[in-house]
Amino acid sequence: MTHPLLDELFPLRAAELLREQYGHQATHVAEFGLDATDDADIATFARANDWAMVTENVSDFARESDLVLVFVLERNLPAGGAQAAAFAELLDRWIQEHPDPYLGAHWPT
Repeated sequence: MTHPLLDELFPLRAAELLREQYGHQATHVAEFGLDATDDADIATFARANDWAMVTENVSDFARESDLVLVFVLERNLPAGGAQAAAFAELLDRWIQEHPDPYLGAHWPT
């Protein structure tokens, strides 16, 4: 399984929940000091470490054809304190359904 790397616009708590509650090797870009880093550099990091890039930035990552991209629109998640838990649950379900995801774009629902 490719492990999820959460982009900076998602809550850090979601990565923690994915690890603690669901047992996934998930991380957040901030945990690697990559917050406020150019998207191309983050994509290079994800690719080099076999991480799936989880982001909302479709236009910034759409050209990355040799990377597992998981696009989640923040507007489809609850606002406030419930967002991290709902996001972690959504990603857990997607990971369970896609244990060996293909390279390219995925849109979990």
